[in-house]
Amino acid sequence: MKKIALFGICGKMGKSMLSELVLEKDITVVAGFDKTNIGTDIGVLIGREISGIKVTNNYEDIKDTKPDIILDFTGPEIVYKNILWAIENKIDVIVGATGLKKEEIEVIKEKSESLKSKVFIVPNFSIGAVLMIMLSSMAAKYFDNCEIIEMHHDKKKDAPSGTAIATSIAINERKKFNKNKFLEGENETLEGSRGAFSDGIHIHSVRLPGLLAHQSVIFGSKGQTLTIRHDSIDRSSFYPGLILAIRNLDKLPYFAYGLDKLIKI
Repeated sequence: MKKIALFGICGKMGKSMLSELVLEKDITVVAGFDKTNIGTDIGVLIGREISGIKVTNNYEDIKDTKPDIILDFTGPEIVYKNILWAIENKIDVIVGATGLKKEEIEVIKEKSESLKSKVFIVPNFSIGAVLMIMLSSMAAKYFDNCEIIEMHHDKKKDAPSGTAIATSIAINERKKFNKNKFLEGENETLEGSRGAFSDGIHIHSVRLPGLLAHQSVIFGSKGQTLTIRHDSIDRSSFYPGLILAIRNLDKLPYFAYGLDKLIKI
């Protein structure tokens, strides 16, 4: 039986994943961590029976429950602190929150490996999105250039998305497209109109109500384009990937990045 502490339990993603996790036979949620609804029974959060487990914002309360794994769906303002605390306390952590800086990820990698505490950072739990990244990496070598358009709901706090950044990294490992943000003679008449620039690829972020999580990777070469697109239309799309991560965490090294580590094509 895997004992789970769910961080960000009161957020939309946290509640959505909690609703699914409580139905599993080999998993039990033993703690909930958040900055809101402190003292609320986690069963109340999802309209189920009282569980006796209350939301806390105290690390020591979490430690007392002796979780096997922390699932972190908090946000960029606290996720880094949460991960370092988990590492120092020898609690494995699966990170679904985005917004980590590259230098922070390097520190996390170093600490997890030196202290032998597992950290699995997953920018996107949707298996379809992971396949999009993998297929984009495969396609890259056949095209002259690439740009990414990612679209999310208007409550998302970071831009570009972790998935877009992960996609640009994966593509850049296969083929380097642009050394510089602008082509020779190119300029922006309106600053920012060419988007962000990550690992040789332009990324454009859209934030609108009505969206959830969507991304198009557009490749171009002489006389043709190829678009690889993925859409998450409901948060339940993330659950199969989350369960895959939980049940296979023991197979991974101390530090791993991306659900592709568990998917083969």
